[in-house]
Amino acid sequence: MMQDWKMEEQKLYAPATEAHAVHIPKQFYFVIDGRRSIGSEDFHERLRVLTALSEAVQSMPQHGYCPPGFTHYSLYPPETLHHTQGQDAGSATYSLMIRQPDFIDNETIDRAFNLLHKDRKFPLLPEVAFEEFEDGLSVQLRSSQKHEPAVVAFRKIDHFLLANALKRRNFQHREIYPGQGSTLFDEVVYRVFAEEAE
Repeated sequence: MMQDWKMEEQKLYAPATEAHAVHIPKQFYFVIDGRRSIGSEDFHERLRVLTALSEAVQSMPQHGYCPPGFTHYSLYPPETLHHTQGQDAGSATYSLMIRQPDFIDNETIDRAFNLLHKDRKFPLLPEVAFEEFEDGLSVQLRSSQKHEPAVVAFRKIDHFLLANALKRRNFQHREIYPGQGSTLFDEVVYRVFAEEAE
């Protein structure tokens, strides 16, 4: 039976449109740092190498290795982790990433990289890293970029934090893009990392 995040992990990828608290466990990702604006040609080139690596993991049994605990699954959507210095949004950079299944192991990672290296079609491959993230206590909401500017979404999140005796743990935030193709950015899940206010 195929695991499908659209059905089984809706609280993460299709959450409510009102701000709410959620606890995010440790997750595994292929990650590459971004250099230009979200949606630029450079962004899509970086997304292309992450997608190719993710597809290599997904099809690993077809390449002669079946990771322990392997199960068929849908590829996860792209995400960006935005880094800022203090409250100066103008100094922001981001890391582009795609989540990987929990069964992934070192052998699977090495084989996926080797498959792409043999293709010689991905010059950005050396920039990709495998990392773990545990967002922990977070506040998030799902927003339509067509009808709600990001600043409005973050205003809702900040209001929820204040009303629930919470504060941001840092100035980072995560964006998840559950759409596909031309609709990739139609909806965004915005998530900030929280802790109890003193």
